[in-house]
Amino acid sequence: MQLVLSNFLIASPALAALIGNRAFWDELPQGLDSPAIVMFLISSVPGYTHQGADGLTSDRVQFDCRGRTADEARQVAAALDARLSGFKGTFEGVRFQGAFKQGHRTRSDKVEAIRWFTASVDYIIWSAAA
Repeated sequence: MQLVLSNFLIASPALAALIGNRAFWDELPQGLDSPAIVMFLISSVPGYTHQGADGLTSDRVQFDCRGRTADEARQVAAALDARLSGFKGTFEGVRFQGAFKQGHRTRSDKVEAIRWFTASVDYIIWSAAA
């Protein structure tokens, strides 16, 4: 699901216009100073019925939408929400049953001479193999 989710995001023309193909899992490549999204899998829980596993998984994903300015980070977060919020459909062999925003927060960081602004957005994403 992780690779497919990355591909799903950058397949959005609006999001790709802001971040290109810079949607990464777990860490931002060193030296990158362009807007990007860094994703973290916070939890992954299989779905169950009384008959056992139902094939669905509930993943909580944190999306750190990073920009060189606070406005740029907010623009990336808004494009992420436009692409992902409420999405239900199949993409690259994964059936997304729904993506639901759970929270939003902002912060800024400075690493050496580079200041980053981040709009962190959490989603619960229900998915299964198509």
